[in-house]
Amino acid sequence: MRVLDVHADHCSFETVAAPPAEDAPEPEPPEPDPDAAAGGVPVPREGGFDDCLAVLVAVEGPDATDPERVAERAATHLERRADDLRVSRLLCYPCPPLSERTAAHETTVAGCRALARALPADLDCYRAPVGWHHALALETAGHPFDAVVSRFDATEAAEPAAIEWTAVTPAGAHHDPDDGSLDAATEAVADRLPDTGGEDRRPFDAGATPPGPFATADPLGGRRLGPAGRLVHDLVVAHARGRLRDHGATPVEAPATYDLGASDVAALLGACGESCPGPETGASGTLRASTRLGVCSLLREATLSRADCPVRLTETGPVRTADGGSTVPTAQAVASDREGGWAELRAFATLTRDLLADCGHETVPVCRVGSEVPAARVEGLAAALDRPVLVGRGGEGAAADLTFRDPDREQTLPPRVRLEPGLAARAGIEFDGSGGEADSSPVLVDCTPVGSPDDRRRGLADPAPDWLAPTQVRFVTVDAGHRDRAADFADGLVDAGLRADVDDRSRPVGERLDRAAADRVPYTVVVGDREDDGGALRVHDRRAEQERDLSPAALVEHLRERTGDHPRREPYGSRFVDEGLAVGATGEGEN
Repeated sequence: MRVLDVHADHCSFETVAAPPAEDAPEPEPPEPDPDAAAGGVPVPREGGFDDCLAVLVAVEGPDATDPERVAERAATHLERRADDLRVSRLLCYPCPPLSERTAAHETTVAGCRALARALPADLDCYRAPVGWHHALALETAGHPFDAVVSRFDATEAAEPAAIEWTAVTPAGAHHDPDDGSLDAATEAVADRLPDTGGEDRRPFDAGATPPGPFATADPLGGRRLGPAGRLVHDLVVAHARGRLRDHGATPVEAPATYDLGASDVAALLGACGESCPGPETGASGTLRASTRLGVCSLLREATLSRADCPVRLTETGPVRTADGGSTVPTAQAVASDREGGWAELRAFATLTRDLLADCGHETVPVCRVGSEVPAARVEGLAAALDRPVLVGRGGEGAAADLTFRDPDREQTLPPRVRLEPGLAARAGIEFDGSGGEADSSPVLVDCTPVGSPDDRRRGLADPAPDWLAPTQVRFVTVDAGHRDRAADFADGLVDAGLRADVDDRSRPVGERLDRAAADRVPYTVVVGDREDDGGALRVHDRRAEQERDLSPAALVEHLRERTGDHPRREPYGSRFVDEGLAVGATGEGEN
């Protein structure tokens, strides 16, 4: 509920007419008798006060979840305002344009009536009826404190529960994270974990997330990707989509933005545990925070039987992140019961671990669980991941929230697997009963296996994994006479489905090799007279830190073996270094 309250020397209204549109909802009938009016406040066709508090009210979609609680909070504020301003009269006027997420007519009526009931009895009140065109006269008192805009909702500010952290090994042993038995990466993450459900006790430095390699900051917000950055992004997304497809997930597509006027949005947002978009998002909709809302809407309409489980769905689309938005591969699983839900969580967890390892990222699994989760569940998770898991137990319930933390940097959207036993019931998702199910609701598990692809690019190792490197082989010429031969080598690799380019700039060879390192290139070849005469290529393997002599055909075979069945893409940039648009062109950047 959004409220504009104004200290007015005079405020009055007159009901003029009902909306002329045929599909307009039936206006609320005026009722001047306070004993007959809903809420005990007169709802006349016209009325007004001198020296009063004029209250313009926009009831919002999310208020439908608990209009009484919202109204109580608004009434408490208005009572304080009336007391501060020393007024005893209040005029409540419905004003839907005050909010960009106005509720349906029925919710607006219910919210205004709830507000009337919640107002203290010692205030003399009128309320304009909902759904009419009104003529409004308002003369403000004209002092610095005469107008205040506020927003109220039904959310509870729960006291964060204390969390007890343990490190669970694959063998099922439980250790104190501070006992010195953990590897350095796990210790670094454990050192930041919160004592309650709030923020980490040692968060990373505050401030905007740096754009990282192959990107530049955009003055409009977010980042600009250069061709190499776009290539890394697309390869990560393609790899995740392929792995999810191999995992048996069926591709679906749900709306990428919320229709803020849709009646189901507020209820599903609450069920999914997502906040409603704020006023800064615009009048018609906002980019989703996850795919949960759309998938829950889809599953509510689906015919589900316990015999069909597990059902796996996947979608790749835009979601909101801390630095704007990103295209994020996601997956959901529908399980018949909690046992099946934990099996799906373990399967998604191992898939996530493998994807992150393929991207060359060392991460640490951190799992928060409710008090009802048996110890055997988290021990099975650690065994499936074959590495220690930092487990935080706190709060009630049987939910599990597994994230994969980077020990060195903040992530805008960490890889995550969540199991919430009550989510399906809250969202109205039920089995069809054909199998005689006693428990009518399934268990949902959702997964973002690589998190934000931008985080994978920001954390790209030097050198990059062979399949993910924007340039897999760079040919560096000794002088200008070797340009054509180097270009022929690069063309041969590109024709074989690999990515290669040439650095023939008039810079020292050492400086150009440093540039190859900054660009995360795993293999470099210096092209001089020997290579120009048809000799073997002296290939520098930057990961192994060794050189080997290979023919062009042997180099192709080596790279094909190293990249395996990972996704392939042609180069997005120019064949020659520093040709083309130089936007985020290099791998040099803050991480």
